[in-house]
Amino acid sequence: MRGIIGILIAALLLPTATFAADATSDAIASIDAAMPDAVQKQGFGGVILIEVKGKPVFEKSYGFADREKKIAFTPQTIAQIGSITKSMTAFAILNLAREGKIDIEKPVKAYLPDAADPAGSATIHQILTHHAGLTDTCGDDFDPLTKDDELKKCMAKPLAFEPGADHYSNMGYSILAAVVEEVSGQSWEDYLREHLWQPLGMNHTGLTQFGGAKPEQFAYGYPPGKPRDDVISRSIAKLKGADWNLKGNGGTQSTVVDMERYYQGLTGKIPGIPRDVASLMMTQHDQIEGEAWEGYGLAVRLDRNNQIYRVGFAGSDEVFMAYFGWLPQSDTFIYVVGNNGWDNVRSIISTTLHAAYKIAGITPDMLQPAKK
Repeated sequence: MRGIIGILIAALLLPTATFAADATSDAIASIDAAMPDAVQKQGFGGVILIEVKGKPVFEKSYGFADREKKIAFTPQTIAQIGSITKSMTAFAILNLAREGKIDIEKPVKAYLPDAADPAGSATIHQILTHHAGLTDTCGDDFDPLTKDDELKKCMAKPLAFEPGADHYSNMGYSILAAVVEEVSGQSWEDYLREHLWQPLGMNHTGLTQFGGAKPEQFAYGYPPGKPRDDVISRSIAKLKGADWNLKGNGGTQSTVVDMERYYQGLTGKIPGIPRDVASLMMTQHDQIEGEAWEGYGLAVRLDRNNQIYRVGFAGSDEVFMAYFGWLPQSDTFIYVVGNNGWDNVRSIISTTLHAAYKIAGITPDMLQPAKK
């Protein structure tokens, strides 16, 4: 899953506008002004949600999840979340660590007996924060790859970077998924369903299983100028378990409703995620560059006072794109998902995030680098 986009987009989304007195109305108007062209000219199908202190201030659906059958995209539509998946893998690792079953400062080969070096000697912490020096991928998303090949062939690849520097690795999170399976004795998907999705009431989130959801509930992807993409869970099913180029790092599908519950769980509004686990996920650990830091499975950004002003992540397979973000100082939640190409959806995310900044009262001067 080309989740490096989640880091790259974060660097682009800085506020440039001044802020009107009626911030919320002005912010909503800025989104409304952008959407007619996005839907009619670019074919945007998706949902935009902004919530403040648990209450929606903007929630609208646009376009189609299935253009051919004219099925509208709604908050109940099951759609790809891409590399937002990584935050869920991080949850699983930290939850097992909380139970004393994993030490994140140990190398992964302490938990994966068949793991090859050099990747086997990377610590779990290094992989969680993309500081292990690993290559990004071991193949394209749908190149067949078994877990055994992941451990013995992919992990034997030479390091692509010097350990300690920030270099994004999808493969690293597949390695973490293998650790989850080895330590828990469950599949990655079953572990998350039991320990995260079901406790939070995320009833339509999964990799291959969706609680009896009907075919018309799933969104198709529409790459500009190309035939539509099939629903990703069908493509994953065709791999018959040789899906380790995606496992743990992408491929998950969810609804806006479920992702809103995920935000509520992470921020302690509903039970389901231990508070110490949530805190570790949303705390800065290793620096990306400037104000941007790696959390565990999430990116964290600091304001000029070195306080966290944004936590979140984006994911995309270059057709679908989703953004999950939280502004903790105002408790503002942002979720955007779209199915018509990441360039098109990225512009909607940028517009939405600027609007959320206005609503939250975040001004450009607040985001200047901290003084030395």
